[in-house]
Amino acid sequence: MTKVMEIDVLLQRAREMVPGLRERAKETEEMRRIPESTMKELKEAGLFKMLRPKKYGGFEADMKTYSDVVVEISKGCGSTGWIVALCAIRELMVAQSFSEKTHLEIFGQNEEDVLFAGVYEPRKCLARKVDGGYIVEEGFWMFCSGSLHATWGYFGLPITDENGKLVDQILLTLPFNEMEIMDDWYTMGLRGTGSNSVKMNNVFIPDHRATSFVEALEGSFQSKHLRSIPLYNTALFPALILSLGLPGLGLVKHALEFFQEVLPNRKAVHMGVDYIKDAASTHAIVADASLKIDSASMHFYRVADELDKWAESGKYMDRHERVKALADIGYANQLLKEALDLLLLGSGSGYVYEGHPLQRIFRDFMTLYSHRSLSPTVTKENYGRVLSGLESNAIRY
Repeated sequence: MTKVMEIDVLLQRAREMVPGLRERAKETEEMRRIPESTMKELKEAGLFKMLRPKKYGGFEADMKTYSDVVVEISKGCGSTGWIVALCAIRELMVAQSFSEKTHLEIFGQNEEDVLFAGVYEPRKCLARKVDGGYIVEEGFWMFCSGSLHATWGYFGLPITDENGKLVDQILLTLPFNEMEIMDDWYTMGLRGTGSNSVKMNNVFIPDHRATSFVEALEGSFQSKHLRSIPLYNTALFPALILSLGLPGLGLVKHALEFFQEVLPNRKAVHMGVDYIKDAASTHAIVADASLKIDSASMHFYRVADELDKWAESGKYMDRHERVKALADIGYANQLLKEALDLLLLGSGSGYVYEGHPLQRIFRDFMTLYSHRSLSPTVTKENYGRVLSGLESNAIRY
């Protein structure tokens, strides 16, 4: 099977899962984790391994394909789309960031069972350098999506000098059984992601499982054995932030589909027509929402295409383009919220009832929308500073 055929199969498998995901969306939310039946389907479809190197059993797809799959799964269930997005992007990040020695340790036993989860910024972390590695005396990371299913973790570890000034950020990977998973994911939306906090206490991380995030951000990766594969030259941080925004596109696409599906039979009141579909106000709302969704999609896919183009060129995406990519993602996030607001306005108050599909979409999207890395305000400000001849406030990105 050629690479193109493999990629087409991934997207087709994702599409085939959507009806079942919608049927299980309520169960997923109530369980506060992805059901094992869904995890089994996702693994059998190979969706977590989209961005894994072929030599470790993956597909080595590109960011365009990854985006297609994440959006499709998210149309079925926002929580499931979020888990696919984040667990799969960790495959890319681990592949890029670490050496062959680390990869053989991770994938050497049973590559089929490997699943990654992790968080970049700790809420609390006391660590020190020792011979041969690092000791994490106490670490606490919130929002660890996929923690209930993961076998390996990928975490950020700040390194400070004697004055407490940040001098580096270490990326580390370790088996998940060396951590404690909290039960604290009680949230408004994306409940099914099981994004619980995790703790580390007196955990040793050997040097080969630690790398500089600052160097990785500039394309200096330890994965020398993968340098000839374009995918693993993908700009790390824009790819990560893209993974956070794409599930929102799938969610709001589903909202539009639902709005159109139920529209023909909705009676109108005080609108001068018998059916809502005949009202001029409805026409304006649905057209505006659809165009905003299309515009958001164009911004997201421009980022995916630029990431793939730069990776294919063999050059690491330059800083200006990385800042612009983040602005594209933030602006797309803004457009999706505007589109969803319009669809809710046109839907009336029925969505306030528990179990209504639009309510779950709204809660899931707003949970995603609030992520600081997706902030339209922050990402546009940083891009505006660059356009004004200043340095972005996101110095390291």
